Amino acid sequence: MGSPIKVMHVITGLNLGGAETWLTRLLLRLPPERFACRVVSLMDGGVLAEAIRDMGVPVTSLGMGRGVPDPRGLWRLAKLMREQRPQVVQTWLYHADLLGLLAARLSGCGAAVSWGLRCAYMDLARYGLGTRLTLRACVALSGWPEAVTTNSRAGATHHLALGYRPRRLAVLENGVDGGRFRPDAEARARLRRDWGVGQDQPLIGLVARLDPMKGHAVFCQAAEAVLRAHPEAKFLFCGQGTQAGGTEPGGVDLDALIARHGLADAVVRLGQRTDVAQVYAALDVLALPSLGEGFPNALLEALSCGVPCAALDVGDARAMAGPGGLVAPAGLSEPGVPDADRAGFLARALEELLRLPPAERRNLGTLGRAHVLEHYGLDRSVERWAAHFEALASGCQAPPVSTILS
Repeated sequence: MGSPIKVMHVITGLNLGGAETWLTRLLLRLPPERFACRVVSLMDGGVLAEAIRDMGVPVTSLGMGRGVPDPRGLWRLAKLMREQRPQVVQTWLYHADLLGLLAARLSGCGAAVSWGLRCAYMDLARYGLGTRLTLRACVALSGWPEAVTTNSRAGATHHLALGYRPRRLAVLENGVDGGRFRPDAEARARLRRDWGVGQDQPLIGLVARLDPMKGHAVFCQAAEAVLRAHPEAKFLFCGQGTQAGGTEPGGVDLDALIARHGLADAVVRLGQRTDVAQVYAALDVLALPSLGEGFPNALLEALSCGVPCAALDVGDARAMAGPGGLVAPAGLSEPGVPDADRAGFLARALEELLRLPPAERRNLGTLGRAHVLEHYGLDRSVERWAAHFEALASGCQAPPVSTILS
């Protein structure tokens, strides 16, 4: 066997989020005898930086701020590529896609560049000018990288409709570790005691950072309706910015949403957690009110923990949920649909799941876990990524777009 393939991962930041978490899991599982990886974060490190370093993977932070890409960061990234000479540059999220591509070309390192798309729709009105300009540039340059990856078929279709014209397109879905994400009766009992939630009290969770596309407003509106039918229910928020007083640059004010919908006495607010697998196991139902994710990790993880889900039909959620949950009609995820309509479906789905006898609800979770472990196992997903990197390093051609999406 020859030397390991040198792969440089370029990502916007390393705080907890879907792309960041998946990259961390991928790095943990990629065989070191086949791949020598390093990570570059455009912004300051974030909570996952040390976890990645603990694996023996070098992490460099460029210290850029939010907004329009910084030319100084581009120069530093190009310099790092010239020094390290990666064979593959894998980028994650729009800003990193743009800067990673430009830096690779400026550096002359000769690396094959692979972009990483993670959403299936973004309401750009909810984001700043920098994000809109970055996406426009990515559309224009989408034929430059050697490959474009997306974690969902819905995401691939969406970006082609935006005008992406990649040379190669690979749909590489995330996977779930069924050993870590599993039913856990002990954690359920312990955490509910810690939170002051009764063992038989309905607990519905939204596990997502504060972000305009994660649907916190829809969830709070649905929770208000559920509370009228189930006044004993509790609603849990877990993710960066969801603690009391948490803020989000895009303008999501969770304090105000909770007050507006009369939820102050019915919520558990955790903020960012590292024991998220145990948090899932403590839930009765996971809600997925997301407006634009391609492959919602929370759905996969909760199902793997045996927790049934009520979800909007976002990205590949319907295929992911399988028999383990209720998924909205496709029209409710289209742009322009009022949040009230989405919240109405979500409330009805949550109420339907709460009306089930506990044994039937647990059976739904059991079916959901079997489904995701069969179709979205972690080892299979990691091996597909490994094959992608090996193909790029060797210059092999990927299947055409029409084959992947047929």
